[in-house]
Parts: sequence; C-alpha cells; structure tokens
Amino acid sequence: METLEFGVIDGPLLVFGGPYGNLQATQALLAEADGLGIPAERMLCTGDLAAYCGDPRATVELIRDSGMAVVMGNCDESLGAEAEDCGCGYAAGSSCDLLSVQWYRHAQAALDDDAKAWMAGLPRRIDFTLGGRRLAAVHGGVDLINRFVFPATPAAEKAEQIAAAGVDGVIGGHSGLAFTQLLGDRLWHNAGVI
Repeated sequence: METLEFGVIDGPLLVFGGPYGNLQATQALLAEADGLGIPAERMLCTGDLAAYCGDPRATVELIRDSGMAVVMGNCDESLGAEAEDCGCGYAAGSSCDLLSVQWYRHAQAALDDDAKAWMAGLPRRIDFTLGGRRLAAVHGGVDLINRFVFPATPAAEKAEQIAAAGVDGVIGGHSGLAFTQLLGDRLWHNAGVI
C-alpha cells in the first residue's frame, strides 16, 4: 500500500516516531495517550518500529494491536523485505553503520514472519486533514523513505518536498529530532522519537 487516506481529524492527534523496539517507552506513550483520552484512531506513528532497542517483537505487536495508523519506515521496509541491512543510509564504515549491523540482526531474528509481512504492507504515506489543512505523513522525505531532514536542512529543500506532496504540510520522522518549521504558509514537522 503506497498511500492511506486517514480522513478528517477532529480533535487532538498524537504523532510520534521511532518506537525503535523500546517496549517500555511505547507502553508509557500509550498510557499517556489513554490518560489524555486520545484513542488509537487519533494516533499516528512515523515508522521505524523495531530498530535499535531490545524488544522489537513486543513493540511491533503492541503498536499493531493498538490499531493506530503507522507509516512505513525504512527499517520496517527492510525487515519486511528480508533485506540485508536496515536501509538507514548511514555512511559506510561510520559508527552508526557498524552498530546497525548488530541491532538489525537482532530484530531480524526476533520478528516472526507475520510481523514482517505486516510491516511490508504498511503505507509509505498517510494523508489527512487537520484544522482545515491538508497534511501528508511520511517517514523520511516525500521522495525517499530514508531522506534525513534536519532543522538545518535548507528551507528550499523542505519546500520542494512539501510542493511535491501537494499538501499544506509534511510530518516526517527518520532523523529522530523533533522540530517544527514554518515555510511561509506551509509546515514541516518532524515528530522525533518516543
């Protein structure tokens, strides 16, 4: 599935990224959402469910069972496709590249075929309307699932991504850093990680 239409959101929308196999953080987030009265129908995860931390299987199961909307992250894509690496786009030989080999093997072994198939079927984009504005949620960039977008990424590059999506704003993940940037009357928001 490439794009999921999420519809019109009335009320608060809880957006987060990077559960990263961190079961305790995911449980805490869901408990906080429950305390705030935010149901799964108004929750959106920007992907990378099973990366980095120690409990990928339970984390994926918890998010999947919640029924919330989830955008496919590059790690979800790679695990779902049984790829050789996470597809994060790290520079070859960098610390991140070398460490990703270990967590990726752990996640591959921990996740069963059913979880991997579910991740392979996640949408690459979720479109919705919130406050009268049309938004698109993606993992990295509109054009590239593992595009790193940071606060310092040139505004023109973000504006090009928003224009390519044909929306008023983009909600992304992948970089792991939470930030919001207004570009004229357009929005780039990165949800960060849990």
